[in-house]
Amino acid sequence: MFALIGGFPDNVVAVRGVGLISAQDYRDVLAPEVERATAGGRRARLLLELGAGFEGYDTSAVVADSALGIGHLASFERIAVVTDAEWVRRAIAVFGPLIPGEIRQFSNAETDAARGWIREG
Repeated sequence: MFALIGGFPDNVVAVRGVGLISAQDYRDVLAPEVERATAGGRRARLLLELGAGFEGYDTSAVVADSALGIGHLASFERIAVVTDAEWVRRAIAVFGPLIPGEIRQFSNAETDAARGWIREG
């Protein structure tokens, strides 16, 4: 599931992934927050924390992630991904350069740095 992380400016979508992420999590939590933050053509920032308790994405979530990404390809000025999951880090290294905007990866130990970077500027 995705859980919203509070305490960020309106232009920041901050979520924590816990357990196994499904398409329902995208529909119920992430997509509405992205729509809110990008309303009126605004560019947003995304903080995605995949730390302790994160188990991965099911097949439906992979499809939902692709659809959300394609629909909002140029909507993000910054994306911070916090994870120690090597497969996620590799996927970002491969696909990250295809996404407009800045993308940075942080380890779970660098969560505070990721939160600071997504707020700055």
